[in-house]
Amino acid sequence: MDADVYGPSIPHLVGAKGQPEVKQYQTNDGRTIERIQPIEVDGLKLMSMGFMISEDQAVIWRGPMLHKALSQFLQQSEWGELDYLIIDMPPGTGDVALTLSQMVPLSGSVIVCTPQQVALLDAVKAVSMFRTVKIPVLGMVENMTGEIFGRGGAKQKAADLGIPFLGEVEAVSQIRELGDAGKIGDLFAADNLTSNSVLDVCCNVAMQVAADVASAPKMPTLEIL
Repeated sequence: MDADVYGPSIPHLVGAKGQPEVKQYQTNDGRTIERIQPIEVDGLKLMSMGFMISEDQAVIWRGPMLHKALSQFLQQSEWGELDYLIIDMPPGTGDVALTLSQMVPLSGSVIVCTPQQVALLDAVKAVSMFRTVKIPVLGMVENMTGEIFGRGGAKQKAADLGIPFLGEVEAVSQIRELGDAGKIGDLFAADNLTSNSVLDVCCNVAMQVAADVASAPKMPTLEIL
C-alpha cells in the first residue's frame, strides 16, 4: 500500500498500470457493499494514488481528503489473505503516520535512512514520533550505503537509540536502472549485486515482526499527550 499520496512512485517502480476496479459483494445479512480490487503484479497486490491520477497530475489535498483516501485504501480494498501488508510511507512526521496509527493496529515501523548526519536528524524524529503514538520501531535500514553518503551512520544511530539494525543496501546504479525501468523486483535475481543485502533486510524485518508479535500480541491503545 503506497501511502505517499502526494508523490506516489510504487506503480512506476514495479511496472504496474491500470485503474483498480470496484466490485459489488453481498454480505451475509443481504446488504450490497462495494470493494476496490487492488492491482496485482507478480503476485503482489498494490494500492496507490498513482493508479487514480495521471503522471503529471498533482494531488493538492488537505488533511480530511488524505484521511479519506487512506481509509479507502485500507478498509475498502479487497486485500484478501495476506502474508504481510506493507505500507510505504512518505518521509517526515506528518498526517499520514498519525492517521494510520489511529486507523489500524500496526505491527511495527521500519526507518529507512541514508548514512549521512543530515538525513539521520530526520530519522531520529521519525523514531520519536512512532514511539509517541505507541507503534513499535522494528529497526533501521541504511540505504544508499557507499562512497557518496558514507557508511555506518544509520547502524551507529540505531545502536544509540537502542533499536535493531536491519541491514544496509549499497548505492549502486543497478538499483536506479531497475527502478526507472519498472523492474525493481529484479533486485532479487541471483546475479544482482544487491540481491543478498536486500534479502537480508527482508528476512531481518520478518524476524523482528515475528518476535514482536510473539512477545506482545496485544497492540497498545493510542496515547497522544
